[in-house]
Amino acid sequence: MKRHFWITLLLLCCFAFAKAQSEKAKLEERKAEIQREINQFDRLLRDVRKEEKTMVLLVETIDRKIARTQEIITLTNRQANLITRNIKENKTQIDQLEAELKLLKAEYAEMIVKAYKSKNEQSRLMFLLSSESFLQAYKRVQYLKSYADYRKKQADEIELKSELLQEKTLALEQEKKQKEEVLALNRKQREALKKDKVEQENLLAVVQANEKKYAADIREKANERNRIDRELRNLIAADIKASNKGKAGAVAGKFFLTPEAKILANNFKSNKGKLPWPVAEGFVSRKYGRQPHPVVRTATIVSNGLRLQTPAGAQARAIFEGEVVQITKSKYGILAVHVRHGNFTSVYDNLKLVAVQKGDRVQTKDVIGEIFTSNSGETELKFVLMEDSDTVDPAQWIARK
Repeated sequence: MKRHFWITLLLLCCFAFAKAQSEKAKLEERKAEIQREINQFDRLLRDVRKEEKTMVLLVETIDRKIARTQEIITLTNRQANLITRNIKENKTQIDQLEAELKLLKAEYAEMIVKAYKSKNEQSRLMFLLSSESFLQAYKRVQYLKSYADYRKKQADEIELKSELLQEKTLALEQEKKQKEEVLALNRKQREALKKDKVEQENLLAVVQANEKKYAADIREKANERNRIDRELRNLIAADIKASNKGKAGAVAGKFFLTPEAKILANNFKSNKGKLPWPVAEGFVSRKYGRQPHPVVRTATIVSNGLRLQTPAGAQARAIFEGEVVQITKSKYGILAVHVRHGNFTSVYDNLKLVAVQKGDRVQTKDVIGEIFTSNSGETELKFVLMEDSDTVDPAQWIARK
């Protein structure tokens, strides 16, 4: 029974250890994910030169990096606390095991001494031959057998506990080492955070000193975006009109869908929240909708899609299967590709080169084109998603990172 008890205890300890390891693994995975984002911010900060026209972008980027650094510090604190709890639990179990092992060894030693004395005073054979009856002899044989079995069980328990103690001691040493590594990372991240905050304050001082100038620049860019938005809506409206021409049952402002297009649109809808990002690597630098500017608080911006910062040379990729219906070119030579998914349209704007032609069928994650990198080092995909003639928030459709 005792052996079963210790085996059960060993299994429970293993289960608790596995659960703790699983929690640590989840924290490590989240940390690695955040660290990849921080690395992206670092690359962007290196790529974008500190010119006046990129000062606002620099402030936005360093703001996001600070937020992610603070998040990774929180995670390492949680890791350190988890490890501290594990160390405390392991230490308690080790102390308990050592006490129990000491007691077992003392009992076993006493048993050996008694057995040795009994052997000197009277041999087992004489012990059996001195029995007054066969029944007594039989009982003495059973007694000797039980005594031997008990000694073996005691020895097995000592061995089992010694192994468990050794495993716990090893786990304790590993936990202590991991805690040192986590605390070292935490200190490193805190130092990086201090430096970033100093740079953030310096950049903000420059922006605030020239807030009127930057606000005017933001308004100018907003006017340009509004013009592009109107052109986009006009293009979509023309496409809808063309699809409805001569079709019975067509509804104004909505695409007329063939049976195949309806299936495609339904498949697109069923993947809401699970669609891949239109870039393999990057982060959202501008959300969808009306919002105060993150740096120049006196300015308000309206975004009809997402702005995604990504490394230089990055490629835009299709978020779902569909047909390339438009490739437009601005007066500055910037390209935009429209891909139709039933009555949905995904727009990939600010491209340097395109890898598709009008009429091409594309599959999920197919390369659409290379994203343009400005002279100041900014590589940004302008991604718009439309349902018929209305824009929708792409963040609700693509998978969360």
